[in-house]
Amino acid sequence: MPAVAVLGAQWGDEGKGKVVHLLCREADFCVRFNGGTNAGHRVVTSRVPSLVGDGAESDSELPAQEFKFHLIPSGALHENCTGVLGNGMVVDPYALVQELNALRELRGSDPDIYISYGAHLLLPYHPIIERLEGSQSALDTTAKGIGPAYRDKAARIGLRMSDLLFPQTFLEKLDKILERYRRIWPESKELQQFESQELGEDLLRLSEVFRERIVDTVQLLHDALDQGKLIVFEGAQAALLDLDFGTYPYVTSSTATIGGIGSGAGVPPNRVGRIIGVAKAYTTRVGHGPFPTEIHGPLGEHLRQQGHEFGTTTGRPRRCGWLDLVALRYVSKLNGFTELALTKLDVLSGLFEIPVATAYRYHGRTLYEFPAVCEMLHECEPIYERLPGWKEPLQGCQTFSDLPRAAQDYIRFIEDELNLPISLISVGPGEDENLWR
Repeated sequence: MPAVAVLGAQWGDEGKGKVVHLLCREADFCVRFNGGTNAGHRVVTSRVPSLVGDGAESDSELPAQEFKFHLIPSGALHENCTGVLGNGMVVDPYALVQELNALRELRGSDPDIYISYGAHLLLPYHPIIERLEGSQSALDTTAKGIGPAYRDKAARIGLRMSDLLFPQTFLEKLDKILERYRRIWPESKELQQFESQELGEDLLRLSEVFRERIVDTVQLLHDALDQGKLIVFEGAQAALLDLDFGTYPYVTSSTATIGGIGSGAGVPPNRVGRIIGVAKAYTTRVGHGPFPTEIHGPLGEHLRQQGHEFGTTTGRPRRCGWLDLVALRYVSKLNGFTELALTKLDVLSGLFEIPVATAYRYHGRTLYEFPAVCEMLHECEPIYERLPGWKEPLQGCQTFSDLPRAAQDYIRFIEDELNLPISLISVGPGEDENLWR
């Protein structure tokens, strides 16, 4: 059975967690392969069974609840699905334990989780270093220390999950790293106050919760594929934030495209049969960086409020704009999408017309290809195709034919422009507010 990849097709916040959660009803494994606590995948579920007596499921279900995933794969709400944190991630162990505890409380049972030997540790000094360097304010990051943790990895001084299995060596490595940073930032009281032995012992105690789950996840996943198990790979962030192919430098520190599955989980992309790009029916972006279709003024604020466009991880308001098919064509090319999942179509209800960018105007020229260079993209003016809107609310629509004609035409227009089928349409935040095609 081929694996499935679910990847962000814009600047993040597209609703990947919801799509992954839906697909993982039938999946055996759900795998995160990049990022860390900078991810925020929100799932609204009504399918968590209530428990009775010795832990057996009752016939009833708990009311709809919201869970915000940051490290654990979104499929882990399902009893049948094993979560895997791949080697391409940077993992904050304190946040991991907190999330495991919260998920255990929601599920009523321990989530089945494995962590790669090669996943790097994001430790309390990484956010401090990010603040000292000023990169958080310059690039408007999540301030979680993601960049410094990945830099330690690239510099070959980082600590990995496997180090926790060798306590004495771990303590020695940690002491050297902290001493290095104290020399670089002698004026930092925060860094100077870290006592390496105390921090190391605290981390070793903390890791007792998950230490036995630190394994060779490459072999685990290849064995699962050879046995015909269904694996869903969950991308964090999105293609336009990819370190190599995004709008650099306003990008994340990891590979958020299809290539990240190979480098971040050890599974070659040719074992992935379905590659689903997730896009909103409009576009959002958090923080700095070019955004050709951004809407300013009351209409942008209308989309923000209707779509509840505030960051899952940071709570920051998202910038809102119209759908950008130039960017989507580029992202589809990078990832080889086999299909799209379109989320938040319901947010567009009530608009008289809906502009969609099909090209850019740049210094008098018409561009149909996305220039992934900030200096160029800042000067691109979108060329819009203006489609009729619809007044009807979409909640309650159960099939494609239930949608207003204008909404159906909007979907078909996107499919025709991208030459790509839209297999899932989200018409609300709930897990059952979706149309499959």
